[in-house]
Amino acid sequence: MYLDHHSLARIERILGQLKTQVMLLDTNGQVILPKDNRRDLQLPEMLTRDPTRPLVYGGFTLIGTSDKQPLYLCMAGDSQDVQNCIVVCAELINMVIASDAAHLGREQAVRMILRGEAEGTELEGIATEYNIPAERVRCVIYFHFQDIEAKDAMDILNNITSDEQDVFVEVGRHSVALVKALGEDEEFDELEQMGQATLNTFISETNSPVYIGIGEPKQHIADLHEGFVEAKTAIEVGRLYRDEQQVFVFRKLLIERFLRDVPEDMAKKYNSLLFNRSTARLFNEEMIQTIKKFFENSLNLSETARQLYIHRNTLVYRLDKVQRNIGLDLRDFDDAVTFKLMMLLGRNIHGRKSWN
Repeated sequence: MYLDHHSLARIERILGQLKTQVMLLDTNGQVILPKDNRRDLQLPEMLTRDPTRPLVYGGFTLIGTSDKQPLYLCMAGDSQDVQNCIVVCAELINMVIASDAAHLGREQAVRMILRGEAEGTELEGIATEYNIPAERVRCVIYFHFQDIEAKDAMDILNNITSDEQDVFVEVGRHSVALVKALGEDEEFDELEQMGQATLNTFISETNSPVYIGIGEPKQHIADLHEGFVEAKTAIEVGRLYRDEQQVFVFRKLLIERFLRDVPEDMAKKYNSLLFNRSTARLFNEEMIQTIKKFFENSLNLSETARQLYIHRNTLVYRLDKVQRNIGLDLRDFDDAVTFKLMMLLGRNIHGRKSWN
């Protein structure tokens, strides 16, 4: 469950009245309140199985606010008074959430649709109430900001589109989603250009990194949740396998999505066929950068040598050295693909970037 800053401020005031500190955690166990105590906590399995029952665990009492996508409360102590207090806090938070839901705004309605929290007749009702066409080609674009909070980023983002059917919504402390309506003459490829332009704007105005994911176009409002997941996945996969980029398109990451699903033990097995102790000196930083640049230039020797500021014969010597040691001629397309796949599998081994 996502809380916008208005709901969060109301809950913060409620919890601030207590003499004993109460931590508010999101569905994944990340501390939301107090704001100066941001960290991830491992939620006990017994709590996630039955969230609404108070659980005494390690000198603390924990409870969830609901059975579906709950927020969690954590309070020091295990007495009956503490348990009673945390139950009351959970009910008060539910009242805040219910009150805000009763005054659902367009932004909150779109957020519910993106997160898959509305479906069937409820989804149809929301679309009708807020005049959101059920049938229209739309695309979800996900923005994740490294250092900027979503509410501050919205001031910049609201200037990049003028279509009244386009909606920006906060979907995380550092994340914003754009539901972009596509016109009849608007090409999907233009969205990547828009993403790059937005990236340049943020870099120039904030000097802070932003990652942008673009999902597939969707015809029906019920499919926007799928588009939201695709856009978010594009960033997760892109940051893992294409760390030199910041704008990622879901449909262009087919191989990378496949590689991410390869089990870590299998990835390690195949990656080690090329990258091991015996080849460690061969594949130093200079050699890896040479190979990456060669691949970027579609195996073009002359252009790669020019960009690396080296003689063409020097590049040929390095590629010959690779061929002698591992038996792959990177000037051959099939061998180059084999090497690239084995190299990318190494990303599975060294861990996946996590972000919220």
